[in-house]
Amino acid sequence: MCLCSVAGMAQDAVVNIKDKSAKDVNKLDEHGKRNGIWLISKDARMGEEGFTEFGNYEHGLKMGKWYKIDSEGDLMSVEMFKNNVLDGEVKYYEKGQLTCIGHYRGLNPNVEYDSIVVVHPVTGEESLRRVESERGTTRHGLWQFFNPQNGKLIKEEEYQVDELVYSRRFNLTKADSLASQAHIQELPHNRGSEYKPPVDKQVNYLGN
Repeated sequence: MCLCSVAGMAQDAVVNIKDKSAKDVNKLDEHGKRNGIWLISKDARMGEEGFTEFGNYEHGLKMGKWYKIDSEGDLMSVEMFKNNVLDGEVKYYEKGQLTCIGHYRGLNPNVEYDSIVVVHPVTGEESLRRVESERGTTRHGLWQFFNPQNGKLIKEEEYQVDELVYSRRFNLTKADSLASQAHIQELPHNRGSEYKPPVDKQVNYLGN
């Protein structure tokens, strides 16, 4: 496995995987669950391009930063996980160029309902909202979208528990606007009328 080239292909991918040999990765714990650094390659199928991803498992659960690289060696995404669900800042790329920075709030799997602090968009008043923890994760916080060709900020959105509470577009040419909208619609959280994470990112507390 070309660990050194995978780890060194982007400035954001600074992890100690480049110091690992093949025998140090893709290991299982005493219960047969994935544990430690894993590097996983998936072939293209059903219209989805192939990719390689790597990050850390803690006894079967994805934890911390996970990096995804396309078949050409370009960075596709950097995502934060906690207890196997998206939690924290995520970054998405097109051919290695940044297109989106967003935020997720992972939910506590040990309770039936979790509580999330929300802020009223007008008054600024804070309150707690009860959310079913089986949802796994929600968009929660600021999302920014960039033109991958020139890096310009083209749109901002703010979500609270998957609800859009703020949106702002920045001045663009007509061509830039059409191109940027196409990029935004292809991002994971915009596919479908009701967002659900991809199957491999949905909550799964019992599997490997």
